[in-house]
Amino acid sequence: MNFHGGDVYSCTGEVLDFSSNINPLGVPASFREALWEHLDDFTRYPDLQYRALKESFAEYLSFDKPEMIIPGNGAVEIIFKGIMALDIDTLVNLSPTFSEYAHAAEQKGVPVLDLNAYNEDYQDLNLDHVLSLIQRKSVVVLCNPNNPTGTFVDKEKMCALAGALKEKDSYLLIDEAFIEFTDGYPQNSMVSELGRFPNVLVIRAATKFFGMPGIRLGFGVTGNLALVQGIKEQLEPWNVNAAAVIAGCTVYRDQKYIAASRLWVQEERQFLFDRLREIPELTVYPSRVNYHLVKINEKKIDAWKLKELLLGKGILIRTPDGFHHLSPYHFRLAVKDRASNEMMLTALREVCSVYG
Repeated sequence: MNFHGGDVYSCTGEVLDFSSNINPLGVPASFREALWEHLDDFTRYPDLQYRALKESFAEYLSFDKPEMIIPGNGAVEIIFKGIMALDIDTLVNLSPTFSEYAHAAEQKGVPVLDLNAYNEDYQDLNLDHVLSLIQRKSVVVLCNPNNPTGTFVDKEKMCALAGALKEKDSYLLIDEAFIEFTDGYPQNSMVSELGRFPNVLVIRAATKFFGMPGIRLGFGVTGNLALVQGIKEQLEPWNVNAAAVIAGCTVYRDQKYIAASRLWVQEERQFLFDRLREIPELTVYPSRVNYHLVKINEKKIDAWKLKELLLGKGILIRTPDGFHHLSPYHFRLAVKDRASNEMMLTALREVCSVYG
């Protein structure tokens, strides 16, 4: 079964969705304008080679080899097709993390080694321990920053991991779907290191940072030409639709939106963290991105009961379904705009005061 945030369709009435980690600034105005201007693009097929789209991605990444970029129908498509293209015997999952990596391994028919990799406060992971368990012809999948913990592994450690895996004839798949929300971006991305590590595939998405989950646009980038060709062979023709092409050729050049988004997340992430810390019934973990992992301390109610109670107040949270190695008392909250954050905090305080 698939477990994800954003399932507002199952809710009755209007809700504030804190279960989905989407930029609250919403769809960039530049895309709205470009979509109107390029409506005639819908009268013809997209470019099978996606040349303009790859040039836009390459420009955004400061990556001088657009031919090494593979556009996808969301990051999930590249995750699935990338894993399918790899010559591997095992997928190593560093949990708790996004559930679709394991689903992709199941589709390929390879076993999943699911490791409880993070320390108790989710601020670090033991890469030496991970490496000690890796067999040859494996792929280690690392969501960086990690969903749902908000943990970020720095580039030095990532390079060490990539190098060690290369010695084991193994791969590193890095899901950087949330990396634009981190303070160190773009210097902290592994894209700049791809020339050194042909065993690395980096995956990105327009979904989160650009506030457009419905457009379904992502891409993979690697320094490995054979892997590029292998992924392309898995893809159906015209896997990216015309609207997504227009988005990719527009929003990645929208410096005004990018700057506003980075300012927003820096301010609101800290605001929400500080206010959550004031609620004695909860433990909130530091995060580098646009969401916080939270734990109920008193254990008088679990995350599912909390979800039910908050839905009664018009607030939707993300329960731990699908995340291995989380307790029934963990839940995740997106960082939204100030008014929404304050409404959620009020509702959360009211529930906690009753059940604390």
